Amino acid sequence: MFLNKQRVKVEKILFPVVYMVLYRTKLGLVLMDRLAKKHSKIIGTLSILGVIAGFIGMIVIIILLANGVYEFLFDGAPPPVAPLFPGIKTVPGVPVISFFHWIIAIFILAVVHEFSHGLVARLHGVNVKSSGFAIFSFIFPVIPAAFVEPDEKELASKKNREQLEVLAAGSFSNMITAGVFLLIFSFILTPAFGSTTYSEGILIVNVQEGSPANLSGVNVGEEVLKVNNVEVENVNDFYTSLNALNPGDKVELATNVTLYSIIAAEPPKSAVNKVMFWKKNNGHHGINISPIESGFKDGFEFIGKVLLWLTVLVFWVFAANLGVGLFNLLPMGPLDGGKMFYLLCLSLFKNESQAKKIWVVVSLFCLALIFISLAPFLWKLLNYIFGIFVGLF
Repeated sequence: MFLNKQRVKVEKILFPVVYMVLYRTKLGLVLMDRLAKKHSKIIGTLSILGVIAGFIGMIVIIILLANGVYEFLFDGAPPPVAPLFPGIKTVPGVPVISFFHWIIAIFILAVVHEFSHGLVARLHGVNVKSSGFAIFSFIFPVIPAAFVEPDEKELASKKNREQLEVLAAGSFSNMITAGVFLLIFSFILTPAFGSTTYSEGILIVNVQEGSPANLSGVNVGEEVLKVNNVEVENVNDFYTSLNALNPGDKVELATNVTLYSIIAAEPPKSAVNKVMFWKKNNGHHGINISPIESGFKDGFEFIGKVLLWLTVLVFWVFAANLGVGLFNLLPMGPLDGGKMFYLLCLSLFKNESQAKKIWVVVSLFCLALIFISLAPFLWKLLNYIFGIFVGLF
């Protein structure tokens, strides 16, 4: 960027707090043209489905965000929006992401998203002037990204439906990618990794405060022997035996100390549970377990470690594509969802001034919800920056 300043462009979103530094190239443009011509029917069909999925996703994410902020403010739930940074635990119940997992997941997310925008743009005859990599900046330029740069005048001259297809393509491709990687995670890598390890016995390592298990007297340090009169020998047995558990169901838990009777409750409110909207509302027991003794089977240590690394990577590619893909559909300002919402308002009201007013109000509402969600993180960040400043002077 420093050596080729003529290729650099700064998008000032909320400068100098939020902005993006772009480095223009021609990467991928030939491939976009080739695919758009060769598979025009398939891409056209997917583009239409993308618009439908985009507006459904817009409704889903605004409900999740508004409900999540309400629960964060009044019910003590975690904030519904969290930054995805390596080494920082921001979401309860989700493992911390390492640097290499983070940067690979972000790279896949960005390339899939932006390439899809360019592909659908070329399908509708819109010139793509450049593509390249970027750095998204939140005060400091730290988050890697990618971009394509369609000719805005050409895009604006197209029918609303074609513009919507171009705008929805990025998030829709992220959702498809998330689905593919979820299948790989669930049905290939997780079972493969499990086949390389062994575990002997299950130990209760945590009982959540106020949970059904806590109210029934279950204590940390007890060994689990049976669940509903069925012997359990490892972690997989334990979770499999409770897979069909619903709120209100009774669980008989036998440990090396005594027999407990637990009535499952509704799962606790959290941002993670809200995002996992495809899962049924399983009963909550409040027990966290760990194998008493575990490790890799003889001769499987190397392949086990490789599979573990890949399993974590695939999980984060899935999570990043789903989370960012949905977030990008928010009807707010410069996001794809914001542009889609503006086109919708324009189509409904046939009045540019009125459509813009509604778009501004909804954008400010979403921005306020995000700011409230990120307030704890921003406060910690400001304290950290202030600490560095004080240390220097």
